[in-house]
Amino acid sequence: MRMVKRVSALAAALCLFLSWSALSDPAGEVRKLPIDLSGGAPYDNSGFTMDVMVYEDPSIRVERARTMNEEMKIDYYSADVVIQDASQLRTAPADPNTFISERRVYGTTMAGRVNAVVAVNGDYCGDFHGHEANKYVLRQGTVYRDTVDTSLDMLLIDEDGDFHILPAGPELADADKTQVNGKQVINALQFGPGLIIDGVPAPDEILLDRGHSPQFAEPDGTTERLCLAQLGPLHYLIIATRNYVNIAQMRDLVLSIAPDCQNAYILDGGGSLQFIFMGKKINRAGSDQNIRKLSDIVYFASAWFPAE
Repeated sequence: MRMVKRVSALAAALCLFLSWSALSDPAGEVRKLPIDLSGGAPYDNSGFTMDVMVYEDPSIRVERARTMNEEMKIDYYSADVVIQDASQLRTAPADPNTFISERRVYGTTMAGRVNAVVAVNGDYCGDFHGHEANKYVLRQGTVYRDTVDTSLDMLLIDEDGDFHILPAGPELADADKTQVNGKQVINALQFGPGLIIDGVPAPDEILLDRGHSPQFAEPDGTTERLCLAQLGPLHYLIIATRNYVNIAQMRDLVLSIAPDCQNAYILDGGGSLQFIFMGKKINRAGSDQNIRKLSDIVYFASAWFPAE
């Protein structure tokens, strides 16, 4: 289902220009990106303004929006993302060499370093305080931390870019998290909970249970929320709320936008929420006095390499 979009005439004109400029020279190729900590293909974001709502080249299309759900009274940002190859869905750490580090940098710094077209904060995997340090960390095909927080749902993203959400429980500790259905897992995240798992919405009693949310997260409290969802093969949805919602309301918001969504997963929110498009922080842009530094991001990159 296509998302509701509100694009001004000026934004539409700029979007067309960006698409036209990327496609006007057909010479080049879409390449599979390496499974490592390198980034995506360089792209031109020099003409970016806050009115630009679409980035498109032969390998990726990202269309963002800001929408008010009048019935639910939820104001939110969203991005509809379609990529050509699963390698374009990637993660990056604050430290360019490892995900297990106490280094913290701004999300825009990480996004710029890896040429992210659109990026969001990850699961704060670098935290060493409390039970957060037990999170399983598999990123870009490498296991960096092999302990598991069995109280948290886990998102596995396989080599085809497909989402698999493993429910919290003691069986998580012994489960094979490096492959699923015979496919290599490229990235695994532990935050959650899963809002929709294999097409089935999670019940309120799970979503609003503090035992299924990370330290400091308030499932039944009030904060801005961030969700990453898969709508179909190589088709994804990012939702970041502007106002405070609980996790059950976030599930209902996802279903109002994409009723056929198969898997949707909560990532870190509140003061850590960062929605970055073409190198610029979009959520509450210009109003944050103290933007939080992050340990990691999830991002979508271009894989279009023009002919030299």
